Amino acid sequence: MKLKAPGAAAATTCSPVNWFSAICLAAFVTTICTSSAVAKTGAGGSNPAEQWVVAQATAGEIADLSKRFPEEKDRKLSAQFLEDLLTGTLPSVKLHRHGVRIIGAIIDEPVDLENAQIRCEVWLVYCQFNASTNFSGGSFVGTISFEHSAFKADADFTTMKVGGAAFNDAVFEGPVDFGLVDIASNFTADGANFQNKEQGASFTSMKVGGYALFNGAVFEGPVDFISVDITSRFDANGAKFQNKEKGASFTAMKVGGDAFFHGAVFEGPVDFGLTDIATSFTANDAQFRNKEKAANFTGMKVGGYVFFSGAAFEGPVNFLWADIAGTFAVVKAKFQNKEKEASFGGMKVRGYAFFNGAAFEGPVELRYSDFTWLDLSSASWPRGAAQFRMQGMNYKYIRAAPEEPESHKTLLKLADQSPYSADVYGNLEAFFLRQGYRSDADRAFIAGKRRERSEYLHGPARFGSWLLDWLVGYGRRPWQAGIPCAVLIALGCVLFSPKKMELQKPDDAPRVYSRFWYSLNLFLPVVDLQAGKVWKPKADQTFLRNYMRVHILLGWILVPLVIAALTGLIK
Repeated sequence: MKLKAPGAAAATTCSPVNWFSAICLAAFVTTICTSSAVAKTGAGGSNPAEQWVVAQATAGEIADLSKRFPEEKDRKLSAQFLEDLLTGTLPSVKLHRHGVRIIGAIIDEPVDLENAQIRCEVWLVYCQFNASTNFSGGSFVGTISFEHSAFKADADFTTMKVGGAAFNDAVFEGPVDFGLVDIASNFTADGANFQNKEQGASFTSMKVGGYALFNGAVFEGPVDFISVDITSRFDANGAKFQNKEKGASFTAMKVGGDAFFHGAVFEGPVDFGLTDIATSFTANDAQFRNKEKAANFTGMKVGGYVFFSGAAFEGPVNFLWADIAGTFAVVKAKFQNKEKEASFGGMKVRGYAFFNGAAFEGPVELRYSDFTWLDLSSASWPRGAAQFRMQGMNYKYIRAAPEEPESHKTLLKLADQSPYSADVYGNLEAFFLRQGYRSDADRAFIAGKRRERSEYLHGPARFGSWLLDWLVGYGRRPWQAGIPCAVLIALGCVLFSPKKMELQKPDDAPRVYSRFWYSLNLFLPVVDLQAGKVWKPKADQTFLRNYMRVHILLGWILVPLVIAALTGLIK
């Protein structure tokens, strides 16, 4: 049948069959055109997954591809499609105010959103990025979420600005860099796994306006939080830092609230040097397992308390010059390295410092530290000589046992374990005096003088020191000199018997002789009891005449020593 030119006659003679064919043809053409228009929304044509994501995003709904497309091969989105969708450059697509919320997508190509301006909230949850991702310099008005997502290659978020960021349970198989990221609210990475063993993860100079959470996170490679600035708190409870060589660095980290590392495990070196924590730092039951390199807290500054109760340090540990405004507690902590020291040198604690039940197997350094209130009760210390160093240590109150008498004995033992320094014993003496224990203060002073004699004095100086110790307890026990004085006077009573004595002047009238007064008169210098001028040993008593001179000489030595000790001239 020939087709006729369009016109009124032709229209009036057209059969019902021809009308039906025309309608079908028009419907077919419309379908083809609509499909072409939809296909043009993605680079090179959208696949069904991308078409459905667009539909959900424009409707303000979550695009859960794992439910819509059970097969993984059907859940792939092209990198170009994702970039265009997030930046709002897909033709004829207007995103809902809820933003883009995608679950379960797979992206095989590299994602490049460097310096991108993204003006909506973004969820890319349970997604898999099989190639590199680049968000460096990007600006996100809202929150981004990559929770449970996997990054199979390197991920770059450097200098990104975002309202908030969530990476809970995310997996990073390649290196990841969050350097200089600026987050207005919170950053969460609880349970995240950073698996790259060589380059690891970097958060250098990251800035977070709220809190940062890494609870239960696993770092298989090196990680650094150098100069990170957290406005609120930092949580890494139960986190595992598994790299044994490069470890974890928190150098110069600043936290405006609390920092929590309860139960964290550090397999390699860890550095908290110069960290600044506004309120508290808690690492109870944390484990520092590297035996060679130190757990470093040098110059740490904490505005509140610091707790390491139950923590275990298998290697050296360093708290040099740490400044703690509140309480410092290492209760029942274990310092297990026998060769390298646990150093608290120069540390300042303005509140209470508790070492109760702590166990130190190696050297302990407390030199030049400053404690307001120090409790060393039930702690165990290394037994070797000079393994406990407390030279220059200052404190207002100190105890080493619950009860004062036992505490004082233990403190003196600890002083004897420290390398000799006069201030160690001097500080103990001053402390005992402040507490009203004069006898214990004297013991501390005498113990210090004996250490000085045994370690530094030689020849006549050592003998003189020993003589002062024996006679008057270095002036603190003048009564000791009374013993040899009494012995000498008694000896004189025995030696100067009446049958061996005669009058100085035979022509003098007979007088009653007293051996006691005679011995005492000879022994006391300056004092004249007249007995010495009246009596003398007989001419044939050569020994007694010589001993008389010795008796007088000893009196001149001992009596002035007693007087000097009593008046405080000997110290």
